[in-house]
Amino acid sequence: MKDLITSHIHNIYLKPGEVVVTLKPVLVSTVLGSCVAVTLFSPDRGFGAICHAMLPNASGQSKDMRYVDAALLYIYRKAQECGASQKLVVKLFGGARVLNVGSAESTGYSVGEQNVARALEVIASLGLSVAGGDTGGLVGRKLFFCTRDGDVYLRKMRRIG
Repeated sequence: MKDLITSHIHNIYLKPGEVVVTLKPVLVSTVLGSCVAVTLFSPDRGFGAICHAMLPNASGQSKDMRYVDAALLYIYRKAQECGASQKLVVKLFGGARVLNVGSAESTGYSVGEQNVARALEVIASLGLSVAGGDTGGLVGRKLFFCTRDGDVYLRKMRRIG
């Protein structure tokens, strides 16, 4: 892991509600619990993008990157602007059942499960498919997204308690 980090000149830590869109090679790291991260990568254009979203539906807050649908539509729009909307490699991570708030009582699904479901809906609506990822479960994840080649390195966290 140290070699991965030291092999990159630019390292960015992505916080909830943020996105990174770049044509330059960077290493983006983030930590996910019930949040989801979606990566887009275009091998032809060298385009890479990632979002870290906390809640499933923007409900009219189309510029609020804390929401899965708003963040995903934003990074896809940026891919189109860069000419990278064809042959995008899409990966989806996170959505663990780590929170008891907003839980399954009303919907039958945890916040994490709702985030994953919404991401899959938006991805399908854009005519894309998920090439890889790791979602669900009971533990968080730490991700490293390399925009140089589209690879994502993942480490699952230990469950406490």
